[in-house]
Amino acid sequence: MRKWVPTILVVIVLIVGWVYAANQNYFREEEAEQAKLLGIQTGDIQSITIHDTTAETSGTAASSILTLENGVWQMVEPKSYPLNGYSVSSWLDALIGANQELMVEEAPTDLDKYGLGTDATRLDIKLKDNREIKLAIGSQLPADDARYVRVDDGPVVAVQTETITNIALSRRDLLDTTPFNMDETNVGSLEWEGEAATWMLTSTSENGAAEQTWTLNGKTIEATDAVSLIGKIKNLSTADDVRKASELKNSVPRFSLSVEQTVNGQQVRDVYRGLTMPSEPDQIWVITPDGQWAYAMDATSLTEAEKFPDTIKASTTSAEESSTSANDATTSSSTDGKYVWRKISDK
Repeated sequence: MRKWVPTILVVIVLIVGWVYAANQNYFREEEAEQAKLLGIQTGDIQSITIHDTTAETSGTAASSILTLENGVWQMVEPKSYPLNGYSVSSWLDALIGANQELMVEEAPTDLDKYGLGTDATRLDIKLKDNREIKLAIGSQLPADDARYVRVDDGPVVAVQTETITNIALSRRDLLDTTPFNMDETNVGSLEWEGEAATWMLTSTSENGAAEQTWTLNGKTIEATDAVSLIGKIKNLSTADDVRKASELKNSVPRFSLSVEQTVNGQQVRDVYRGLTMPSEPDQIWVITPDGQWAYAMDATSLTEAEKFPDTIKASTTSAEESSTSANDATTSSSTDGKYVWRKISDK
């Protein structure tokens, strides 16, 4: 038995060594690192031009140019439209993070078969060192999980469809389409003055919106109703490009909305104005507090927000009536019971 002891010890050492090596990934091949589509960083980009050929422009390429100015992205063409900062940031992240899934053709001679001809979606990316990258996005691969893409005059490669969805954005996808800038957790009051209704929503405490005590025209309402009203107004958006407010001529006042909220510890009061044009009675233009921009809004959606307090009042009244009916029924039942008990006692 003794002669087997050295052999057993060697086997044990080998087993322990193998287990340790396996845990340290010594036996695993290095995963091939996917090549980045552009090979640049966000900080390298100075401007991006979006070329868009759609039915709206009758086949004419419409360009939108975004440029970085003093650390802030601005749209300079076709107009200095306000941008949604979150959308722009996510868009840039998608561009920088895009990977090449596979090489399709190294030296393509027929770009049309990949949808990379005149119908391709195109982006021109200008870098701070004055280099320019031209990105073309074509049709889908047969498997439908990737799109054909070409950078400059390079090879045709495949990029995941999900990634392309986050890259191939239109101008409108990047615009700030919501005129009402407010946060439910910061709002202290809303005051609406309009043709169809006038009301005031006020918070009487400083907790989160869902925990605050709210009054509507001086009467206490449920916090959920208050939050719903704020959200209904906040989430209203336009489906069209914004316009310079100065372009609206002969407009008629429709409503005003005063919003008081706490921003960075300071009380801020913003006033939004709603205007209509005699030629477009079903459209209301919402003017931002700075007086610069006009957002085209559907009159119906704004009317719903304007009259929303009526639904709260109706709901509250209905609940009170139900409660009153229930109390009457209980009282009646109780009274009947006493009457029967007295009759039995009399007997």
